[in-house]
Amino acid sequence: MDAGGPSPKRRRPASPGVEEDGGCADYISALPDAVLGDIISLLPTKEGARTRILASRWRDLWLSAPLNLDCRELTAGRNEVRSDVVSRILSSHRGPGRRLYINTCIHWIPADTVEACLRSAALDNIEELDFINHLLEKPQRALILRFSPTLRVANIGGCNLSDVNFHELHLHFPLLKLLGLVNVMISESSLHSLIAGCPALECLLIDMCSGFRRIQINSPTIRCMAVREYGIPIESLLLEQIVIEKAPCLVRLLFERGSILQVTVLAAPKLETLGFISDKCRSGELSRLMIGSTVIQGLRVDNLITVVQTVKILALDMHNLSLDTVIELMRCFPCLEKLYIQSFQSRPGNLWRRKHRNLLRCFDMSLKTNNNEKFLAEQRRKLELENRVSRDAQFHFITGTCVRSSYDIKHIGDLDLTDPFTHM
Repeated sequence: MDAGGPSPKRRRPASPGVEEDGGCADYISALPDAVLGDIISLLPTKEGARTRILASRWRDLWLSAPLNLDCRELTAGRNEVRSDVVSRILSSHRGPGRRLYINTCIHWIPADTVEACLRSAALDNIEELDFINHLLEKPQRALILRFSPTLRVANIGGCNLSDVNFHELHLHFPLLKLLGLVNVMISESSLHSLIAGCPALECLLIDMCSGFRRIQINSPTIRCMAVREYGIPIESLLLEQIVIEKAPCLVRLLFERGSILQVTVLAAPKLETLGFISDKCRSGELSRLMIGSTVIQGLRVDNLITVVQTVKILALDMHNLSLDTVIELMRCFPCLEKLYIQSFQSRPGNLWRRKHRNLLRCFDMSLKTNNNEKFLAEQRRKLELENRVSRDAQFHFITGTCVRSSYDIKHIGDLDLTDPFTHM
């Protein structure tokens, strides 16, 4: 020891297998190959490939990691996918597949490149498939179906499946949890057979699809469901009815404002989020919502024998804001925690009346609406918020767009939100 100065600090030796770079231990590189491979597979395609230059330990990991092939990142210009890069990736990659993203509506991809992706052993056992292709041909459809045993997430769009008989094919998707159909033409029987072949299905998005008039749900696992349709007839077929026959796990049910003539919920004991209930008409006819014995025609309560106790989040869409209508609807849903109202204007005589005085005793809600500052200030005054009975009752009045609509749901992953109506 040198008595003239402090003892030099001893550097703790790195753990076995831990590399050092400039005196700093690299503990991440000491993780098992399987863990590092999962980390790489979660990165964007280009970033995953670039991990090869991090250190010698990482050089071969990307080649054996589960492949995440996103063709959006492999473009030569704005809209053209580089087929040569895709081919090199597929030919050099040794690992299993994790995810494939192809959208020929946005990027130009040669048909042979698309088929090469679907045939490649590098994509065997993929878990996630985003495949939007308006030029989908029968050979490609057959290749997609080879992924059915391992898929967990599938978003299929832009194609005609009206001649595919899913019932006769006996297709089974044992692991599929998230299913999105976007701008797909499919028959009613095939749609129901497809849903029935997904015993683990949790989230279902049916967006701008055609070829059927009725959707019937009988699923022990589905938690979230959203339906948005064209609003104009496609080959004389327009969705008219949604029937939730038996869905013991269904928590969120979302549908387009006034575009579906009838929504019937027979058994959904956990339903917490519902919308949009609307006063819009389709061909002069108001939509009809039935939940158990409760019947709502447009925004008018037609029959209220028993209230709906489970719904906590409700979204309304009305052209003219009517406080009386809103209050009447709230009586159907006495356990509301959040009520979203999207309206265009407030009609004359829209006043807080004495008959509504006791309403605050039984509701804890977060009310959001879209109106001008003068209207909001007047409502605050009439509600006498400072003298409200329930100190926990909250009314949030704001201007601007605050309510998400079905048009904000662009992917099946958007469904898995606690509150799908709130803008982030």
